[in-house]
Amino acid sequence: MDLDLGITGPAQSDDLYHFTGRVGERPNDVPQHIQQMTPQQRLDAIIAERTLRAFPPFGVGFPCACFSESSPEHLAFLIKNRKVKPWGIVGSRNSLLRLGGGAVAYVPDEQYQYFKINGMAHWAVRIGTNSAWMHEREWRIPRQNGTITLNAVRAILIGDASWRPSLVETDEWVNAETGEPCQGPAETPHAQPRQNYPALWQESWVWVWNEDSKSVLKHPPGTLC
Repeated sequence: MDLDLGITGPAQSDDLYHFTGRVGERPNDVPQHIQQMTPQQRLDAIIAERTLRAFPPFGVGFPCACFSESSPEHLAFLIKNRKVKPWGIVGSRNSLLRLGGGAVAYVPDEQYQYFKINGMAHWAVRIGTNSAWMHEREWRIPRQNGTITLNAVRAILIGDASWRPSLVETDEWVNAETGEPCQGPAETPHAQPRQNYPALWQESWVWVWNEDSKSVLKHPPGTLC
């Protein structure tokens, strides 16, 4: 059930972005093979598996998936000035709340220690010297088991209009010799699973970042298949 969160003001947004690429260090808990992936490869894996992987943010021991609340103007700022890559998934405030997420608190050291002592450091970000992160306008989904299943997303964000996710096997069969549908190996030894784009890609809006206009072009579900 959606909560009545009221309207957003001009400085706010109901679009929350989980970016799969950014310039800079990553927390040590992120496995090396994931750190070495490109933003496109990480997004490809999320779409295929319908799963977000949660890892402890810097200075926090609890796994979280992190999002940035971004209006169109703020999205352009993050990409241009904060070296975020235009690849990822887009959710809404209500969708994150339903998954047990919420907005983090930006607090000075003294208040941050209160969160930490009470085992809630993953709900706060320290502000002050060497900790300037308020521009991220961060939301988090804490998840002890480290995985979040995506039944649906508001949109998939890509930075190249020609990019498509990797094909995956479906429950349907096709004759590899003729290309015609078939009932499976019982019908012909040439049967192989039919491949198609992942369901999440087919079901979701796709937002393509346009570097010239510093905005996204929004494509309805199924139009980039």
